[in-house]
Amino acid sequence: MTSPWATLDSTPGRHVFFRPLGDREASFYWDSVFNSTADIVMHIHLRTTQADDRDIHSQPNVKRSWASVKRRFPLIATEVEEHESGPRFILREETVMNLRPDDVTFTEVNSFHHAECFINDIMDGPRRLSSQLLARAYILRRTDKSDHFHVVIMIAHCVTDSAATSTVLRTFFDTLSSRIEPPYIPLGERVHMYQPLESRVCSGDVPLVKRRWRRALGHAILSVWSSKFKGGHTLPGDFRESTLHTPAKTRIHVSMFSRAVSSIILSNCRRHSITMNSAYYALSQVAFSRVLCRRYLRGQISEEEWEYRKRQPMHVLGPLNLRPYQDRDWFESGGSGDVGVNIGVFRYTLPFMPLGEMSRGDVSKLELVDGAPDFPALMSFDRFLLRCANVKAQAQKVFKHPRLVDICTAGSRVAFMREVALKWLEMGESVGPEDSHGSVRPVQSLNPILTQIGSTLGNMDDMVPAYYPLPPEQYLSPLCTTPSPHRAGYPPWSPPAAALEDAKTPRLHVEYWRTHLHTRPAELYVGASSARQQLQYFAFYDQRVFSDEIIVEWMRELKDATLWYLGQSHGSETPLQSKL
Repeated sequence: MTSPWATLDSTPGRHVFFRPLGDREASFYWDSVFNSTADIVMHIHLRTTQADDRDIHSQPNVKRSWASVKRRFPLIATEVEEHESGPRFILREETVMNLRPDDVTFTEVNSFHHAECFINDIMDGPRRLSSQLLARAYILRRTDKSDHFHVVIMIAHCVTDSAATSTVLRTFFDTLSSRIEPPYIPLGERVHMYQPLESRVCSGDVPLVKRRWRRALGHAILSVWSSKFKGGHTLPGDFRESTLHTPAKTRIHVSMFSRAVSSIILSNCRRHSITMNSAYYALSQVAFSRVLCRRYLRGQISEEEWEYRKRQPMHVLGPLNLRPYQDRDWFESGGSGDVGVNIGVFRYTLPFMPLGEMSRGDVSKLELVDGAPDFPALMSFDRFLLRCANVKAQAQKVFKHPRLVDICTAGSRVAFMREVALKWLEMGESVGPEDSHGSVRPVQSLNPILTQIGSTLGNMDDMVPAYYPLPPEQYLSPLCTTPSPHRAGYPPWSPPAAALEDAKTPRLHVEYWRTHLHTRPAELYVGASSARQQLQYFAFYDQRVFSDEIIVEWMRELKDATLWYLGQSHGSETPLQSKL
């Protein structure tokens, strides 16, 4: 396969490479120009475990470690240049090999709360990344606890996705806590591993004519699927004509279950042969129903709007990891965890919101719990299982489709996002509420619209382990001799005995970590994951559109729905109860 990378300067030690951004990369790039949209901010609270290792977060060690990460994953050191033919990556050897002034920034905080305030300033303030700086790290030393510190890593979405971001975190922490530096893959070889998603899925020995045929087929199938995207509704919000051109004010809400309750929920998923991913969509839907029923019964939703919402389907956009569907040699040699954008999206369509007895007539006769019909009155447990099966069937149809990747890479948002970003720049980057104009749009005028975006991320303990350096037997450790498709950035090597012995002593512990995502305008992203044996739901949302009150209410209902449907036994099963 011909590499899309070309050389601008071949001077030894000063090589400069470039290539055009792929369609998915360009879409995320223009997102970021629009006031940081889609930028990823990771906040990690760490603790040193050895009394004599307080120099782990010293400036020399941190700078050494970040420089090492850049050499292993040079794509994060690239710049984006807006060329007449379209945006393109510029990769300078000098930038990869040396730290720039803004690569790593050191500061102090006096508490965990102070660190959270630092994150809020990042999310609400001017963009800290740029087309010349696609990744950076902040080190927040704790003045109240010398063995604690915080790491804030920011990465532009045009060079990363969830798997890639986890790899950067792991590698950075492993290097911080390790006294051995494994070898690097030479830059001239490494750069050609970073192909655009669209190029890699059409690689191999497939003739050009057949590649074009596959792309055309992908576009045709996507067009048919997209034609079914009609109607829909989401949570009540402040939707205006200016909404899509006003940068979001991102907020996050997290809801967690205890370890004991999490274990029961996941056990019940296995018992009923459903995944948490399919269950999560059905659970969020019945939680949605409770929120809307409560508002309708209070008179906050008109009869006209209620009748409209009752008949609408609910569309959910879920991200897909496309790495397993690409070139097998690339995947097996580290592509599963390497830096880069390798995701697609798929739209699930669920039936109208479950209303049960609420849709049968006289609402005055309904028995209400906290202002709305209880879960079994809206959707029985058997119907819950049917909705889970519906989601599972849709997912299987997509995952088993022979043209899956061609379909997922067919759609393009580049032209639209470029137009939005450039218009915003022309307006002087105004983001204040005074820029909102026009009256609030009724839900009927939002056709078509997504209910939400998101999916479950699974168990994150392997992606972001708790202790570093990683033990030699851990399959993601650079000291592990067993090949793994998830271990990227390290060439084959034979670690010395001293390195193996040194890695047996944990020096860093992850006390806490959280992802913060700059949402798009009017976006409502709700996901689920488990970490340290605790299941959690998290929501990123645009506060300009959705109030904190309605998000908190919906997330509370989602948690209660999970407890009712999956936290207890139903029917003739062996009792398996859970309490918060």
